Amino acid sequence: MTLRLVGISSSPRHANTEHLVQEALSAAQQSPVPVDVDYISFSGKRIEPCTDCQVCASRKRTCIKQDDWEDLVSALLDPVPNGVLIASPVYFFDVNAQLRAFFERCTSLLKGWWIPDFPFPPPDFTRTAAAAISIGFHRHGGAEHAMSTILNWFLTMGFACTGSDYIGGGAWQLEQNTLDAVKADELGLRNARVTGRNVAYLAYLLSSHRETNPSEEEAMKEFRCLEQAMT
Repeated sequence: MTLRLVGISSSPRHANTEHLVQEALSAAQQSPVPVDVDYISFSGKRIEPCTDCQVCASRKRTCIKQDDWEDLVSALLDPVPNGVLIASPVYFFDVNAQLRAFFERCTSLLKGWWIPDFPFPPPDFTRTAAAAISIGFHRHGGAEHAMSTILNWFLTMGFACTGSDYIGGGAWQLEQNTLDAVKADELGLRNARVTGRNVAYLAYLLSSHRETNPSEEEAMKEFRCLEQAMT
């Protein structure tokens, strides 16, 4: 069994948010089962917000807007991954505008819930593990609220959510305006690592057959050893 995990940084820069996603993905790859990772950055991408134009419903198609959204969301659809990590910097006590716009546009993926003859069904994320990561300027700068926004989107889309010791991989910049300040936040980096490992673990459980073979039982034991080591 090889798991596929997708890590997304919604930051417009290659900086602290990206560092956290990479830390989480690296930790996931330390799992006792093979893990392939895809990293996606919103840096340099154009994502327009949803305007409720209803073209997706009336013409029975995905979003009509011509920007980078379709290319970015394809990593979650073809094929559906075993696990997803989404990370956002804190902008004004919440996720940044690019991620919010990305979330809104996903409404076009769900029209099959309400339109019986819609040409493609909503993606099935019920067996996909998911977790949130966020970084604020300081420890109480809104990372929890941003992670809650991400988790609410995951739940709306039907993902199976997990976290770290808390609701996700929360970190801070130690009140430093540098592109790699998070590297000095040992607790934040640990939160990201635990989040990555938990996503891999839950993805493994969701992907396993009901009847495990001996090698899978050994993998389960190793996962639990990792879990205990992180507490």
